[in-house]
Amino acid sequence: MFDDLPGNPPSLVKRRVTVRQIADKARLSVATVDRVINGRTTVRRGTALRVQSAAQALGYQFTVPVRVRTDEASAEIVKCVFLLQRRASSFYQQLAEELEQSAQRDPLPGVQVTIEHMDDYLEPPKVAETLRSVGEQVDAVAVVATESNPVSDAIEFLAEQQIPVVALLSDLSSPKLAGYAGINNRMAGRSAAWAIARCADRPGNLGVLIGSHNYIGQEEREIGFRSYFREKGLEFKVLEPSVCMDDPEIAYQQTLELLRTTDELTGIYNVGGGASGVLRAIEEIKPSRKVSYVCHELTPVTRAGLSAGTIDLVLAHDLPELARSALKMLADLKKAPSARKQSVVVPFNIYTSENI
Repeated sequence: MFDDLPGNPPSLVKRRVTVRQIADKARLSVATVDRVINGRTTVRRGTALRVQSAAQALGYQFTVPVRVRTDEASAEIVKCVFLLQRRASSFYQQLAEELEQSAQRDPLPGVQVTIEHMDDYLEPPKVAETLRSVGEQVDAVAVVATESNPVSDAIEFLAEQQIPVVALLSDLSSPKLAGYAGINNRMAGRSAAWAIARCADRPGNLGVLIGSHNYIGQEEREIGFRSYFREKGLEFKVLEPSVCMDDPEIAYQQTLELLRTTDELTGIYNVGGGASGVLRAIEEIKPSRKVSYVCHELTPVTRAGLSAGTIDLVLAHDLPELARSALKMLADLKKAPSARKQSVVVPFNIYTSENI
């Protein structure tokens, strides 16, 4: 169960150099270094080697070896997990299917892929708990999450175990985040504004539905949407967003409220999920004048909305490219860790009734 790394002691010969100095040089936490130098095998072999290298660089002369685990998975196998959101969502079903197909179609040597869904909508403590728990079983993680301290702490925890975490679809600000894979969300928001400005039959008020204000990707889309109208000086007023938690039923109720109470409502931009609820409300109310509607992701529901003319434009991830890029990024980051955050910006597709 254990092996020895020659020259690794459970205690330091040169007392004047501190554990903190070794931790700083190894870019690990003090707690992790303490576990290694005291022979507690709760860290991976690679972590122990990093501590050994840092300590030796500081001039230590070791006398007793540190035990490390030898029952870990082979270094040739990289176990990657994708933590997606709601299983019931058509979009996440499509993304999961594309990830599986990509792993089979263009297999990366020595890479195994697992996909899990987190059905508790973006709840930071539960996302963080899931991140920590999968860290005991995998080598690299891609996650869809909102910005929060618990999630940042979990990312840092995994980074200390040399498990890279990549933000999928929506970026995160954690300094220990290894990478981001997704679209340019600000550009997507500006593209939505461009479409509504041309599809609306008159200037007026514009409704915005957003899943969560802590969802950086959606926040960037809203910023891009507003910036377009500010920059162009067009006679549209972008209303304060309604938070729908990407839930179709909540989006339906909020859209009904917009349609019934907002004077001169000329357009709706749904920043995230719940597009079917917006579509249902528009079709139910049947406004006397056209309300332009732009949303994200091509699903059976949004495809039908485009065909019916209720949806003017859909902005959708290039899922094959996203899956391929995210898989490659995880494998590369695990095999060749980078001191700098990596980013892969994939294209998004634009769909209208004429090209679906």
